[in-house]
Amino acid sequence: MPISLDISPLNRVVVIAAQGHITPEEIGRLAQDLVEANVSHYGKIIDVTMSTSNLTKKQVERIAAMLRGEPSSRRGPVAFVMNPDIAGFANVFAEVTQDERPIRLFHSLRDARKWLGAQPTVEASPSGSR
Repeated sequence: MPISLDISPLNRVVVIAAQGHITPEEIGRLAQDLVEANVSHYGKIIDVTMSTSNLTKKQVERIAAMLRGEPSSRRGPVAFVMNPDIAGFANVFAEVTQDERPIRLFHSLRDARKWLGAQPTVEASPSGSR
């Protein structure tokens, strides 16, 4: 499977790793899985160092909108781990969502974990949604 998803309720962290060429449909399914898992307030580490995709900015904006959910949803920080020589999904997603939550791009998993661990914990929405 080109995208793996590990959700840790105890640590309130989602770890996603992608390998190979990732299609818009695969990213859309992953986004839907995240929405259904009700983990928008969890911190996320997304490792795209071993993957490529050719999504347009418009497609990334649609994915971000699906993940955004309700305006009252609280969203946890996102740490992307990426290949410094390849600009792609991580760069565009960070650009599109930078004003909505803490988001940073890293070149090492260690640095991403350290940063994510230093971020304040985000609680779920009071309504219990997302």
